[in-house]
Amino acid sequence: MDGPWCHAAYRDSRKLRFPLLADFEPKGEVARRYGVYDRQSGTTQRALFVLDKDGDIRWHYVSDPRVNPGADGILAALEQLNPKGAAHEPA
Repeated sequence: MDGPWCHAAYRDSRKLRFPLLADFEPKGEVARRYGVYDRQSGTTQRALFVLDKDGDIRWHYVSDPRVNPGADGILAALEQLNPKGAAHEPA
């Protein structure tokens, strides 16, 4: 549930050329759709999803809420979807 400003900073630092979804407001709307929102506690699981151009889930990972899963897995999944590296701007 990082905010859009956090995702913009991450996108810019990694020179990514695709949108990142921030499920910030309304709180948990997208997490509910993907089954990672805990209604009882009002929190979202730590989850990462990679969607293809058709909106199909191609990769996902749900981690222990006490552990930041980092970006390595999601970046590797993106590379597998597009091995030519088109997800990144040229160096």
